[in-house]
Amino acid sequence: MTHCSSAFSRQVAAYTNTAAHNDRLFAECAAATAAHPLLARHRAHVERHQLGYGDPAFHAMWLNLLEAAHLRFGHVEALEIGVFKGQVISLWALLARHHAWDLRIHAVSPLAGKPMPPQGLWRSLRYRLSSRFREQVAVGNFHPEENYAELLHAHFAAHDLSFDAVRLVRGYSTDPAVLAALAQDRFHLVYIDGDHTYAGALADIENFAPKVVPGGWLVMDDAAYHHPGSTFWKGFEPVARATLRLPELGFVNVINIGHNCVFQRGE
Repeated sequence: MTHCSSAFSRQVAAYTNTAAHNDRLFAECAAATAAHPLLARHRAHVERHQLGYGDPAFHAMWLNLLEAAHLRFGHVEALEIGVFKGQVISLWALLARHHAWDLRIHAVSPLAGKPMPPQGLWRSLRYRLSSRFREQVAVGNFHPEENYAELLHAHFAAHDLSFDAVRLVRGYSTDPAVLAALAQDRFHLVYIDGDHTYAGALADIENFAPKVVPGGWLVMDDAAYHHPGSTFWKGFEPVARATLRLPELGFVNVINIGHNCVFQRGE
């Protein structure tokens, strides 16, 4: 494909990792989401039904990044690790349909919650004695038990989409069966939003960054802990620390929007 100019490429060309630029870009993306009828409706649905976290600015980021991937590669293979209730993958599917982009969506999820242990002596002891448990609490690695399969199908159906079109690889991203199922796959776009401990985030980077094709992108959620700016949530230190591995794997941090940090693999 010809490398055509896109809104995303222009943002990258102008980007500087400074507080002023990060705050301005975050505000511009939030405004772009609010001004775009499709993005605004999707985000309003997510917020109304508590179907995800993140910020409205990310909707505009995904529009621009998917457009850039379409212009660069034509057919796009996109993977999300940690889909929760489907905010991101439903947006991808909606944008692909709206723009007639050739996009195949892959998703890794156990479709199961991980409830916080109930308050009591055992939880208190675990918190005092286990540094891993303290880290899991600190990075929000616990989610309630819900019927996530049902929620995903309903979320897609609310936008007249079919979740059955998504290739779901069920399990945790470190499960041997999941890694085996994806062993031969390569992706133009990978979004990592799974285990937010250092070990978990690093494992996802080690396992999935090499699957990004040259010129493709890897987006890390909650990874802007050390970045300048004062108007957005910056994420978690262990995730930010894990991203330090990415330059060794051939990636460059090309832009940051809120706590989503975008890395591109060199060609």
